[in-house]
Order: sequence, then C-alpha cells, then structure tokens
Amino acid sequence: MPRAGDVLYSYCGIVCNFCKALVQGDCKGCDFHVNSCEYAKCCLSKGLKCCLECERFPCKLHEEGFTWSVEGLGTLNWRVYSDIFLRIFKKKG
Repeated sequence: MPRAGDVLYSYCGIVCNFCKALVQGDCKGCDFHVNSCEYAKCCLSKGLKCCLECERFPCKLHEEGFTWSVEGLGTLNWRVYSDIFLRIFKKKG
C-alpha cells in the first residue's frame, strides 16, 4: 500500500488512516485488492503510487467509477470523488 511517512493512502487517493473500513478491519487495504481494483491496476501499469500523480487525473475512470465485487462487502459501485471535487481538479491546468 502506498505510504508517505506514516500516512497510508490508496491508489485512488483515499487517506487510509482516516478510513473507517480499514481502521475497523473491514478492508484489508490496497495490497489485498491490487488485482481487482481498477484504480490500483491502472496506477501500477503506469508506475504510479496514486491516481493524483497522473497527468490525466481526473480521468473517465474517476468520473464514472466501476462496478467492483468485494468479498464480505458485495457488489460496489466504486466512485471515490464527488463531481465538485473532479470539476475543481479539471480546472487545475
């Protein structure tokens, strides 16, 4: 799982230290999901630690999300960021 000092973060950009699912043990972290999470697969294929490093962020994957089947949690419509957040990032360039 990516890390900056003592801060754990996910490939999609969530700060894991603040994630209730990880803290409570309901999520096993990115390393466990690396072969099934579209964000992780994309980052790893580009040699990135996080989507926020990508010059194409936010991309279609962030705008639409993806359907993800996670053991113990069922089928999720996984979309991390709100439309407002994505709109702000699109204006950055």
